Amino acid sequence: MVDVIVFLSVAFLVIFTVAWALRPDLRAWIEKPKYRFQGNVQGYDQARRDQARNAEGEAGKEKR
Repeated sequence: MVDVIVFLSVAFLVIFTVAWALRPDLRAWIEKPKYRFQGNVQGYDQARRDQARNAEGEAGKEKR
């Protein structure tokens, strides 16, 4: 039974690797969540920076 699982795992690995190498659209589809997450994190970081700048500006106005 273990031999069947190992054989199938290796077979799926080979099939997936060949498909990944031959199909650029498959690569783009597989990597899309990574880039979406990266964009979301960058957007969040930018919003936090903007929020901090606005808070500093408001604090400066209150002192005047």
